[in-house]
Amino acid sequence: MGLIYFDEIEVPSRVEGPNQTIDREEMVEFAKTWDPLPIHLDEEFALPYGGLTASGPYLLAFRIRLIHKMETHPAVIASFGYDEVKFKAPAHAGDRLMLLLDFEKKRLSSSKPDRGIVTIRQ
Repeated sequence: MGLIYFDEIEVPSRVEGPNQTIDREEMVEFAKTWDPLPIHLDEEFALPYGGLTASGPYLLAFRIRLIHKMETHPAVIASFGYDEVKFKAPAHAGDRLMLLLDFEKKRLSSSKPDRGIVTIRQ
């Protein structure tokens, strides 16, 4: 696995990551522990909404999995967190999801000038 370092990141730019299909059994098992709402677990309840829907925590974990499957990905020392997390459409078992990393902004750290801060939309 290779790493993409601060100096190598062009802004704006996009990196296309891997894709993977959501496995129904895995999605449901995850929801049983981490987000046990009927929309994620009860087929009959979920039917009017297009079927069982992947939970937000599952999709965030799925995203992390895709990042770690990349041949090269951003070198990270620390994450400052997430801002404006939005799910634009529901995801269901059988859907194929692709990771896109849009590098939007970057700047040197004011407290540690040997490091940089990058804003990435995923």
